[in-house]
Amino acid sequence: MSKVASNVSFTNEQVCYTFPARLRSGGVFSPDFFTGTVQLLNIQILMIVILSNLLHFFLHRLGIISFTSQCLAGVILGPTILAKYDYYRDHIFPQKSQDALVVTANMGYSMFMFLTGVKMDFGMLLRSGRKVMILGIATVLLPYMIGLGFQFTRIEAAPGLLERMQIIGSTAIQSMTTFPVVSHLMTELKLTNTELGRLALSTSLISGIVAASLELGATIITQIRGILNAGLTLGSALFAAFVLRPIMVWVIGQTPEGQKVHPACVPLLFAVAVVYEIFFDAMNQSPAMGPFVLGLAVPPGPPLGSAVVQSMETVTTSVFFPLFVVTAVMRGDLASFFWEFDNKGYYGSSLVMATVTKFLVCLFLSLPWMPRRDSVVLSLIMCSKGVYELSVYTFHRDTTSINEGYFSLNVVAIFINTVIIPILIKHLYDPSRKYAGYQSRNLFSLKPRTELRVLPCIYKPDHIISTINLLDLTCPTQDNPLGVYALHLVELVGRATPVFVSHQKQKPVSDSCSIDVILAFNQYERRSQQQHIGTPHAAATTTTVGTFTSISHHRFMSDDICTLALDKEVSLLLLPFHVKWGADGRVECADNSFRIVNSKVLERAPCSVGIFFDRGSFVSRQTTSDGGDDQPDHFYSVCVIYMGGGDDHEALCFAMRAAREPSLRLTILHLVPSDDDDDDMSVSRRRNARMASERLYDEVVLKEAMKGISGLANVRYEEHAVEDGPQTALLVREIANEHDLFVVGRRHGLDSKQTMGLTEWSEFPELGVVGDLLASPDLETKTSVLVVQQQKQVKK
Repeated sequence: MSKVASNVSFTNEQVCYTFPARLRSGGVFSPDFFTGTVQLLNIQILMIVILSNLLHFFLHRLGIISFTSQCLAGVILGPTILAKYDYYRDHIFPQKSQDALVVTANMGYSMFMFLTGVKMDFGMLLRSGRKVMILGIATVLLPYMIGLGFQFTRIEAAPGLLERMQIIGSTAIQSMTTFPVVSHLMTELKLTNTELGRLALSTSLISGIVAASLELGATIITQIRGILNAGLTLGSALFAAFVLRPIMVWVIGQTPEGQKVHPACVPLLFAVAVVYEIFFDAMNQSPAMGPFVLGLAVPPGPPLGSAVVQSMETVTTSVFFPLFVVTAVMRGDLASFFWEFDNKGYYGSSLVMATVTKFLVCLFLSLPWMPRRDSVVLSLIMCSKGVYELSVYTFHRDTTSINEGYFSLNVVAIFINTVIIPILIKHLYDPSRKYAGYQSRNLFSLKPRTELRVLPCIYKPDHIISTINLLDLTCPTQDNPLGVYALHLVELVGRATPVFVSHQKQKPVSDSCSIDVILAFNQYERRSQQQHIGTPHAAATTTTVGTFTSISHHRFMSDDICTLALDKEVSLLLLPFHVKWGADGRVECADNSFRIVNSKVLERAPCSVGIFFDRGSFVSRQTTSDGGDDQPDHFYSVCVIYMGGGDDHEALCFAMRAAREPSLRLTILHLVPSDDDDDDMSVSRRRNARMASERLYDEVVLKEAMKGISGLANVRYEEHAVEDGPQTALLVREIANEHDLFVVGRRHGLDSKQTMGLTEWSEFPELGVVGDLLASPDLETKTSVLVVQQQKQVKK
C-alpha cells in the first residue's frame, strides 16, 4: 500500500490516494459503502442526471434551455449550496473521487464535440454569400478590437499583470461565436432547418474559423514551439479532410442504397476520434477540438453520419454532456464570489462592453438586408455563450491561468446569458416564417450567366416524363447551366422512422422504390451532355442532376421539400398538380393528400414555386441536334398570359428562357383593362396612384423582356383589352386549344379588373384565377399548364 499526494481538479488541495484503488465496497449496509470507486461514480452520475433533468422538466416551460438547467444543477451540487455541508463533501463528492468523475465528464465533452462536427455540413461555408462572410468576420474582429481599445483606456484600474491578461483573454472569448454553441442553441429552439438558423450556423462557422486562426496565431507568438505545434495541428486537419474523408466517401459508395454501413465503421471512427483528442492535447490545443475537426470530415447524413449520430447521440446528450456541464460549474463557489472577489465592477463592465459591442456590430451589418426583428434575433444568437466558453474557462481554471473569483464571474455571466437570450429569441422569432428568405431566389432576380437551380418533385411515376419535358424548356447552355435536384416523395407506410436518401452518395439497388426516378433523370443528364458533343464548349456541363428520396408522412413532406430547397438554394420548385387527366383530357383521379402538400409548400417555400399539370398535349419533345440546319418536325406552342404583378413577371422570365428553343413558338398574350369613363369612380385617389405606379412598372418589365427576345422569329406578341373577369374567361376558353402549354402567374391576393368576379368561383385556389380556368373539368382541351408563384419576400 502506498500513499501519494494529488492536486485534484475541483479544488486545489492535497489529498491521499490508496493504491491499488478499492473499486467496490462491502454493500449498501456496509459502513464503507461510499468508499468504492464504482459505487461512488454511479451515485454521482445518477444524482447529476436526475437533478438536471428534473430541473429542466419544470424550467423548460419558461423557455429555459437544457444547458441552463444543467448549470443550475451544478450550482446546487457544488460549493455554492450542498458542498458547504461536511457529510455531503466528505462522502458524496469527496476529493479522492473527483479524478474519475472529471475524466468521465471530459470524455463526454469530447464525444459531444465529435457529434457536433459530424452533424455539421461544412459545405455551407462554400455556399455562404459575401454578406455572410463579412458578417462572420466582422462580428469577431470588430468587437475584439473595440474591446481591447476599451481595456487600454482603463488599464490603470487593473491591479496587476495577471488581471490585465485575464481581461484581454476574456475580451477575446466574448468576441467569439462558436459553431458548437450556436448549433446546440438552434437544436434546443428547433431552428436548425429555418433560414434564420442556417444563416446563424453559417455565420458562426465563419466566426469560429476566424477565432481559431487568431488562437493559432497567438500560440505561435507566445510559445517557443508554437510554430511546430500550429503546423502539426493544421496538418492533422488537412489529413482528415484529404485522406480520411475520401476513405469515408468510398465506404459510403460501397454501401447499397438504403442499407447501413458495416458495423465496424462506427467503432473504428470513434477510435480515430480518440487518437485526434490525444494528438491535440499533445499540441497544447483543446483536446476536444481534435474530435470536432475529425467530425467535420465525416460526410453528413446517411448512411455514415446518421449511423454515428444514432449510435452515440442519446448517451452523449442525456448523460455525458450534462455530466461535463454540471462538474464544470461545480468548480466555482458562486456565492462567495459576490462577497470576496475584488474589482467586480471592472471585470463585469469588460464583459458587458464586449457583449454589447458584438450585438451592435451584428445588428448594424445585418439591418440593410434583413427585417429588423430577425436582425435583432440574429444578433442575439451571435452573442450567445455556452458549453465551449465554459470549457475554456474550466481549462484555464484547472491550469491556474485564472483565479477562482474570475472563473466564478464568467460562470455567472454564461448563466445569465443562457437564461436571457433563448427567452428573447422565443418571444421575438415567429416560427411560422421558418423558411422565409432574406435573399432573392427566383427567376426574375437571377443574374445573367448564373446557374438556374430547379427542384422538381415527383409524387408518382406518371410525373417523370412530363417533368423532364418541362425542364427541357429551360434551355440550359454553358453560360446559363441548369442544376436539377429531383426529389421523389414516398408515403411512409409500414415503418416508424422517416428516411431521406441522397442517391449520389450510395450506389442504388435494383429494388429501390426510386429506381425509375434515378434512371430517368440520369438518362436526362446524359442526353443533355450528348446534345452538346461537337460544340466549342463540349467539355463544359450544361446540366447537372442530383436525385433524392424522401419517405415520410404526408404532413411532413412539405418540410422535406422546403428544407432541400433551402439547402440547395434553388430558384424554382416544381410541384405536380394533384389531379390526373387521362389521354382523352378527362379527369381520372385526384389525390387530396398531395393537394395539401402543395398548399403548404406555396405558403412556406423559400423560392419561387411552379405547379404543373399535363392534360395530354405535352408529349415527348423531338429536337434536331445533328447538323442544326434541319427544321424541327413539330413545333410546340407555348403561351404566357401576362397581366402584371410579381407572379406574372416570374412566368414571363420562364417563357423567355423557353424562347431560345428553335422548336418552340412563344406567344406573349398581354391582357390589359379596357378604358371606361367610370371604372375608377369608386376607387380612392391613393389607390389609383398605386395602381398606376404598378401598371407602369409592369409595362417596363414587359418592354425589357421583349427587348431581350426581339431578335427571335419564333416569338409573337398580342395585346387584348378586356372589361372584366367573365370576358377574360371567355377569351381563355377560345384559345385553350391553340397552344400546347400555358404559363401563367398565380396572382394570389391581387385584385385587377381583368379577373374581377372570378375569384369567388375558383375551384383550385392554389392555381390562381387563370390556372383554375384552364384546369376546369368542363374545359374540353388537352393543353398543359404551368402556374408560377414568385418567391414571397420577407418584409422589412
